[in-house]
Amino acid sequence: MSENQVIVLRGEALPIQQILLLRHRSTRLELHDEAKDKINRGRAVLDSLIADTEKLHYGINTGFGSLCDTRINPEDLEALQHNLVRSHSVGVGAVLPLPSVRLILGLKIMSLLQGHSGVRVELVQRLVDMYNADCLPEIHEFGSLGASGDLAPLAHLSLPILGEGHVYVQGERILAFEALVKFGWQPLPLAAKEGLA
Repeated sequence: MSENQVIVLRGEALPIQQILLLRHRSTRLELHDEAKDKINRGRAVLDSLIADTEKLHYGINTGFGSLCDTRINPEDLEALQHNLVRSHSVGVGAVLPLPSVRLILGLKIMSLLQGHSGVRVELVQRLVDMYNADCLPEIHEFGSLGASGDLAPLAHLSLPILGEGHVYVQGERILAFEALVKFGWQPLPLAAKEGLA
């Protein structure tokens, strides 16, 4: 592929031919307003749940696992999400090939565009910006989180949003924070549920 292929994401399933294009460096992604509307509607639902401080919502205003009944103070919700991503960034083994990382990143974006995760448009846009800039998270082959084999890879995928971990920019391994500086991006704090998503 020599020319850029732009895939416009509307929050709908893509044909397999376009999904396979996600592996290529020359593919670019663009968020359609329809997809942004889905994301915003999902976030509005989540915000309404958070506004009711009497109810517990797993992983949103509670801890995880055995701490599912432990209420988290509203001022600590951001730290909860950051700590979740950090604590799960425990991948080991070989680093995944960059075409595979590109595909994983593209598929994660498509998943978030369904509007069911409660994330903000800014988060999805940052992932799209990373994809388009060929700024790819370092993801290791194996995780160490028991039955949930995708948690470590997805945590490594998310870590650079915070300016942590490593990324490959046009094939060169650098600190994620250096990549943020290079592209003029600020670390993006994770709002309630975004680390879980």
